[in-house]
Amino acid sequence: MLTNAILLASLCSQTLPTENLSEKIDSLMALQQKPDEPGGVITVIHNNKVLHQKAYGVMDWEEGTKMTENSLIDLASVAKQFTAFAILLLEEQGKLDLDADIRQYLPELPEYEYTITVRNLLQHTSGIASTDLLRVFGDIHFDVEWTHQDDINLIKKYAQLNFEPNTSFEYSNGGYALLASIVESTGGMHFAEFLRENIFEPLGMNSSMVNYTAGQDLQHMSKGYRSIPDGFEHISSVNDFSYGPGNVLSTLNDMILWGQNFLNPKLGNEQMMERIFNPYNTLENGDSIMYTYGFYVRTHRGLRAVSHQGGVPGFTSNLAIYPDENLVIIVMLNNESIRSIAMTNAVAGLLLSDKFTPVEPEKPKVEIPLATEKAEPFQGTYRMEDGMEMTFAIEGDEFWILLPGDTRLRLYPYSETSFLMKEIEVFVSFIPENDGEVNQMIWRQHGRDNHASRLIETEPLTQEQLALFAGDYYQPYLTTDYPVLLEDDRLKIMMPSSIKRYLGFESVQLSHIRDDLFATDFLGMMEFTRDDNGQVNGYTIFSVGRLKDIIFLRK
Repeated sequence: MLTNAILLASLCSQTLPTENLSEKIDSLMALQQKPDEPGGVITVIHNNKVLHQKAYGVMDWEEGTKMTENSLIDLASVAKQFTAFAILLLEEQGKLDLDADIRQYLPELPEYEYTITVRNLLQHTSGIASTDLLRVFGDIHFDVEWTHQDDINLIKKYAQLNFEPNTSFEYSNGGYALLASIVESTGGMHFAEFLRENIFEPLGMNSSMVNYTAGQDLQHMSKGYRSIPDGFEHISSVNDFSYGPGNVLSTLNDMILWGQNFLNPKLGNEQMMERIFNPYNTLENGDSIMYTYGFYVRTHRGLRAVSHQGGVPGFTSNLAIYPDENLVIIVMLNNESIRSIAMTNAVAGLLLSDKFTPVEPEKPKVEIPLATEKAEPFQGTYRMEDGMEMTFAIEGDEFWILLPGDTRLRLYPYSETSFLMKEIEVFVSFIPENDGEVNQMIWRQHGRDNHASRLIETEPLTQEQLALFAGDYYQPYLTTDYPVLLEDDRLKIMMPSSIKRYLGFESVQLSHIRDDLFATDFLGMMEFTRDDNGQVNGYTIFSVGRLKDIIFLRK
């Protein structure tokens, strides 16, 4: 029997255009891959009824084995919703408190400077470093055998937090690895067994599993691929057995049951779904957290969308729920060259185009003549927060920007302080101070503002001054070497082999800004540190995405 809320959602969303839906989805996939290429599976569920379910392409390109509705696919980070759901079930059973210190459940963890709660782990506000980045910076390659305990040991080893808990949001696979351990400590059984007994079996998801150890029956497992010029390359790992943030394997038929449970819960209840579907918490500064329990909650074209994407080498997946439309779309692919989010949005467009907020056409921007004398204060070199530098200059009656790599682009004025780069659709706005000087600039691209400051010219460092920074350094928690060399009057940091392999560079060049502050060409800003005697004793790289303020000490 449908509850009132589910019934209301059903009545409000009965008019979706479903005619020829499968043929239209087939056409979307045909644009992405051929029948004999790696593909994946797609399902659409509306009002708890399956409108479309189909497998595309092959699960093994070398053997030509067809993908089926019972082929196992690595869900990657879509697995986080199972981990979060397990935590909610344990909370419902009275076995844990989301606002308790995680050391209450995992006393073997380091005594952090701040209290970290289970809720912080769920919402990526804990400050715990992400284990994928820790492995890269710790020179741990992804083709070595890796277990959940290896993940936990790495977290314990790297005791530094990215930030004080609940002061920022930073996606962390490490946080979800700890949640899996909390499931084990409070649930009284292995994480894989808990999911099987408490989620998979109750819903009839009989093929789904946690890939936690070698030797499990994976005869229906798809291989993961990426496209290369002469075909496809098999790149999925066979040695990663970590869990919590990923490594749940499932099939199309099983994921249909999982998707239906969000619309008409057999496991959990409506109140639990409402918690998943609605942001509820804020940071210390009042900013809302759009991540709930293994899902992001956003607005897509005017409609509430609850979703999570996942990606590991060879696989990409996305599960999207439109709760106000009683609609679920699931895309699981063994071809990382196909974008699962784009495919999900395309399918949503087939069904919800009449309900989407129309995209407002931009108001035409009226170009004005360049007022050369007013643009003169804008000339000079500016540095972005990530270290990228750009130079602005007037040439005749035109204003130009010189970007890294000697790329020159013309800027077209649209106000006395704002300019457009038409080739890459970037707006640049200069910020005059009260005295008319200009030292700040805003680079607006894809709806985001990035700030830059004028580069104040300083005396270049001498060879002797640069030599004071060169030497042998290491990351103390990861015990990995990051030496600084002086070559051809330039400092550079040498990277371990893992960074060369996965990020594509073996060293980073340093450009002096002022004092002990430098910019790097790949890793943003960094600063050398000194001891009480003024001797250089280390350096800090400020931010590399999911890792913040990485410290390196001099040997």
